Amino acid sequence: MAIEIRNETDKSADLYLSGSIIDDDAGGLIDEWCDNSTGYQWPEKIRSQLEGLKGKALTIYINSDGGSVPAGVAMANMIERHNAPTTAIVDGWCCSIATQIFFAADRRQMPVNAYLMIHKPAVYAGGNADDLRRSADVLDTIQRGLEETYQKAALKGVTAELLHKLVDDETWLTAREAAEIFNVELLEASQMTACAGSAKFMQHIPECVRRMMVENLPQEQSTAEAAEEECCQKAAMEMRQRAEIALALAKGAMI
Repeated sequence: MAIEIRNETDKSADLYLSGSIIDDDAGGLIDEWCDNSTGYQWPEKIRSQLEGLKGKALTIYINSDGGSVPAGVAMANMIERHNAPTTAIVDGWCCSIATQIFFAADRRQMPVNAYLMIHKPAVYAGGNADDLRRSADVLDTIQRGLEETYQKAALKGVTAELLHKLVDDETWLTAREAAEIFNVELLEASQMTACAGSAKFMQHIPECVRRMMVENLPQEQSTAEAAEEECCQKAAMEMRQRAEIALALAKGAMI
């Protein structure tokens, strides 16, 4: 399960968020094809989980390489609206849009061997020159919104200019480095589970993190992992087909 509830009591619960963040439409396909068993998370799933946890203090464990910006922002807003105290802990790493979920919590904690990564939003775009310029403008607007969240979570004296540069440069931060910039509490080191995920698309992974990823990759893919990959490929194919139909309709083409 991508989102799992553990240790639930009358007053509190632990919520585990792991894997890549996707939109509800893609999540619906994953549910349909994969019986809810893959390492993905989406807004509707966390909304339904939070419905049953109203009034309970939450400890949210995050190990995610990020994903969809609107999905991640929606999930962050759900956490921020929760009507009880929230604490977010980075289990391994918290990258890209997953950092918005991390900073949405009332308290943020990181083991000293965990990582944060912040970078510029990206999009696959097509069309003419005007279309591409509009896409770039939208990305700049999204980046300003993300940086506002980082600014709210930053320590006193950390400037907007510094945060903007960190985002522009795609910055990886150790827990100690993160605690020098953001309001983050340090915890003792914990065992980190390596998961490459979509990190292969990140450009500036520190060598220590890259080695950890390579050393912990399984030598052979398990039957379950192979089945998961197959169903995700089917879901991705259906998503592409839907996108092609929508694009054709938008252009007035006959299908």
